[in-house]
Amino acid sequence: MKNQPKQILICEDHQIVIDGLVSIFQNLDDYSILGHVKDGNNVLSIVRDKNPEIILLDLNLPNKNGLDILKEIKRLYPEIRVVVLTMYNKESIVKKVKQYGGDAFLLKNCSSDDLLRALDGVFENKEFYIGRGVKRAINETDGFTEKIKLTRREKEIVSELVKGHNVPQIAKALFISSYTVETHKKNIFKKLNIHNSIDLFKLVNENNLLS
Repeated sequence: MKNQPKQILICEDHQIVIDGLVSIFQNLDDYSILGHVKDGNNVLSIVRDKNPEIILLDLNLPNKNGLDILKEIKRLYPEIRVVVLTMYNKESIVKKVKQYGGDAFLLKNCSSDDLLRALDGVFENKEFYIGRGVKRAINETDGFTEKIKLTRREKEIVSELVKGHNVPQIAKALFISSYTVETHKKNIFKKLNIHNSIDLFKLVNENNLLS
């Protein structure tokens, strides 16, 4: 039997953004738009009435602060996934969203692929998803401290990956099996909360990951 699509409530006050989101989901089987709400004061009543599984939440809604809305939703309906979709690209806000129980943080200029990855991710692994281009401090610290958690071997593999080398090439260069390289690669991506080599290359350049 085919699974029912997960129901999404859009909390956003700009119609052009609403229309864009609706267009992304209109032909998908896994997700469907339940409705939208533009006024921050109305969000909780709509959530209670419509019972969505996912909320796409703008932080700058009229009449009520989006962070306060997030905190109340998670207190009353902790099972609902809340994906913040905002123009505010600040580490301090990312931290607050995570602290208040948000499931993902994306910028409004993100791609549809990144948005769908976020939605899939918050249901599959329940880790806090940070979209591409978002300013972040890994592990809630100032600066990029996650680098100290990479082992020597992981740093070697990262170095090879950013050179554009594939798994067989890395295995040959480091005298290990392709399976071992793949295992390290998966662990590295999980540690750094990234999804592909492009994300890794950007992260290395921005944060001196190999220093």
